[in-house]
Amino acid sequence: MAIQIQLKPEVEAELKAQAQKNGLPLNQYVQRILEEHIPGQPMESPMTPEQRAKAFHDWSLHFPRRRTSPLPDDAISREAFYDADEK
Repeated sequence: MAIQIQLKPEVEAELKAQAQKNGLPLNQYVQRILEEHIPGQPMESPMTPEQRAKAFHDWSLHFPRRRTSPLPDDAISREAFYDADEK
């Protein structure tokens, strides 16, 4: 089935950018988005495992990076989980 829709130029530009970022032709990218939003449809990915891993990595880059030090060993010891009052 073929459907023609009119998009705002900025929406079209964003869709093209996202399709290119995901390494897909625009029509496949838009089809994937639409199919993901149909309730009850089985989730079949046209992407290879490598493409899914890259898409996940690209998605994760949108989150702020936090430079924190790891917890010290005594913070995650068994004793640290219980109050001294409970003993």
